[in-house]
Amino acid sequence: MPTLAPPPSSKTPAPTPPAKVAPKDRHWMHRLTRSGYFLGAVLFHLLLFLILATRVIFQPATPPADDFVKTYVPAGAPPPPPPPPPSQTVPVPSTVANPTTVITAENSLAPAFNIPLPPINPTVSETTVPNKMTAPAPKPVNNLDQRLPSIKNMEEKNWGRSRSNIADADGDPHNVVAKFPVYLASYANGDWNCNVHMAGNQIDAGSLPDLVAKMNEWSHGNLKGEVVPTPLALGSPDLMAKMPPFVFFTGHKDFVLTNQEIENLRQYLQNGGAIWGDNALAGSGSRFDIAFRREMKRVVPDADKNFEDVPLTHEIFTKSWFPLTKVPEGMNYYAEPLQHLDIDGKIAILYTPNDYSDLYYMRILPGDTTIQGQIPSEDSPLFTYSLFLYDSNIFFRNFTIPGSLAAHRLGMNIIGFLLVRFDKELQLAP
Repeated sequence: MPTLAPPPSSKTPAPTPPAKVAPKDRHWMHRLTRSGYFLGAVLFHLLLFLILATRVIFQPATPPADDFVKTYVPAGAPPPPPPPPPSQTVPVPSTVANPTTVITAENSLAPAFNIPLPPINPTVSETTVPNKMTAPAPKPVNNLDQRLPSIKNMEEKNWGRSRSNIADADGDPHNVVAKFPVYLASYANGDWNCNVHMAGNQIDAGSLPDLVAKMNEWSHGNLKGEVVPTPLALGSPDLMAKMPPFVFFTGHKDFVLTNQEIENLRQYLQNGGAIWGDNALAGSGSRFDIAFRREMKRVVPDADKNFEDVPLTHEIFTKSWFPLTKVPEGMNYYAEPLQHLDIDGKIAILYTPNDYSDLYYMRILPGDTTIQGQIPSEDSPLFTYSLFLYDSNIFFRNFTIPGSLAAHRLGMNIIGFLLVRFDKELQLAP
């Protein structure tokens, strides 16, 4: 029998059996709960927690028994009232230490509360000591009355004022007739000759001679001031021997007076003299300004006295040769208030901080309209210092004839006031 041939293969390939799919991953919680390690760890930590939770680590604080009763136990019946305090002769606070250390009793067996107090001396007043300690220091006594006889003698002898003129003038500079010396003060450590012309050791021209010359001219001969060529050394006996009505004290440097100069100036002021200080370096706070205030407080060391402003109602401005309604401008337009320091209610130190002395350093003749630099004659002290003449438009802005005339008028008023400041008291003196 013939063998049958296999059937022809089909063009369509046989289907490939599906690949083996991995089983789905079970949930992690299911796997974790089926783990023996996990169950063992849970049991171990639970046991450890139960052991530690039942153990007392810190013991609670136990309050005192009485406080516990007072705090937590309900109060019972109210306690009976306290017994009345025993009578005591001397009340003693319970907090006082052993009284035997403070009060000593003769009978050591006596009760502590019955120890008598020590006797108090009736002759000692409890208020006497505090009164002595708190009593204010006595104020300086005004001794002007005791000084007047020497001042009167000084004015008649050194200032050329007669007794009748003191009575007739009645404190008005217009009525003063006097012939007196004018001194430039020479002092240690300062440039006191900064605005005068010196020929050797003698003053022959400059600010002070210019001012005095104008004063003599304007007073029509009633005031006859004479500038002494030799400067007056404040440390020498000449200050008390000469006793001028004032000394002109100027400069623009720092300085320190000697002890002898301080003592001489103090005696000079007590005898009626005066210091006219003019700051040649205009303005408060300059070197001379600081030094002058400091050194004058050494001369007048009274703590209750200090420099005070001169008001515009003062006689220097209102009752003198030239009525002034404002402080004249000094060098470079400075117009700070004049100041004074008093002794016994009278001006002893007059301070002009605006540098008027340099404005005095100008030749002014009647009818002058321009500043002249040359010396008019050998005998005249009037001439303009070349430093101001040629630098007036650069450094010295108000170095003008009107500015200089205003400064001269104030200077004449100051000198007139210093001559009459004791007149009213001298009229009543014996």
